[in-house]
Amino acid sequence: MQHPPLPRGTVVLPGTDVEGAWTRFYPFEALHHLHSICNPMSSEDLDRLVDALDPQDGDQALDLACGHGELLRRLSRCAAVGGTGVDLSPWALRRAPMQPTTIVWWLGDAAEVPEVPDWEIVTCLGASWIWDGFAGTVSSLAARAASGGRIAIGDLRLKTPHARQALGNAPEAASLTEQEQLTALRSIGLEPVEQIIPDPQAWRAYHDLIIESAEAYVTEHPEDPAADHRAMAQAWMHNDYERQRAHLTWTVWVARKP
Repeated sequence: MQHPPLPRGTVVLPGTDVEGAWTRFYPFEALHHLHSICNPMSSEDLDRLVDALDPQDGDQALDLACGHGELLRRLSRCAAVGGTGVDLSPWALRRAPMQPTTIVWWLGDAAEVPEVPDWEIVTCLGASWIWDGFAGTVSSLAARAASGGRIAIGDLRLKTPHARQALGNAPEAASLTEQEQLTALRSIGLEPVEQIIPDPQAWRAYHDLIIESAEAYVTEHPEDPAADHRAMAQAWMHNDYERQRAHLTWTVWVARKP
């Protein structure tokens, strides 16, 4: 397929199928091209997260599945932080800010980033599927965090233990409860610092913007035979949102490594 070039300076991780990534994540470009924050958080929620991560001059921050890079951009505004954003979508990195120059962008699978404790801040918001769920993601973030470092994980959470049964065979039924998430953090010695639970309206706004993005893409690319299918898929997701949000919330935990 035809696509723009990778942004200048993008580091391609070894083994990355670049052409395959352009094709694989093409639908996500249609669904998220209007977003600056590619998860169900408001701008105020993200600022609160930045405060909780407590960036200090000289810190190195690693954002795994960084999307359009908004978290790293805000961290670097608060302190002289060096940042590395990793994402497997070249479309996402194409929209990441080129300033400040203290941030670098890596194209590739976040799971392939070496597990060395080189980072004062390690984050992953909304991509726990990479490590098979919340617990695996927490372990992976902690393995890359320096002593005294801070991690942040954003993921779905069951509102009650009974929600798992109510969700039945839906993939989201594998999500953890609040107590199970806390246990996963503490079981590897992490100290929970703060939990950020976006207002339901922020989640609604995120999904509404997905629909708006899909509709805008159809208008801007009428020649694309797949565009209508993507818009229809998002209309289905919008309905699914109504069914499942009764049992789920989205939460971000910030924790400190001893």
